Amino acid sequence: MQMLKFKAKCPYEIGDRVRFEKGGEMQVMEITDIITQISAKTGHIKFILELGGWYKLDTDLHAVDVPRT
Repeated sequence: MQMLKFKAKCPYEIGDRVRFEKGGEMQVMEITDIITQISAKTGHIKFILELGGWYKLDTDLHAVDVPRT
């Protein structure tokens, strides 16, 4: 068994509304959870945002903007 320790600073917070493109349309949804994945081999840290309680958005695959209101 391998033990991992890491520090990650996420640029998002639960409750933030984010804007991203899906299917050619701009979507705006609220972050309901943040999942952090870390590679034991490379140390790469990835954030996956749960939006609206069900939709998972991989921040490595999508450009995400936090619209300021």
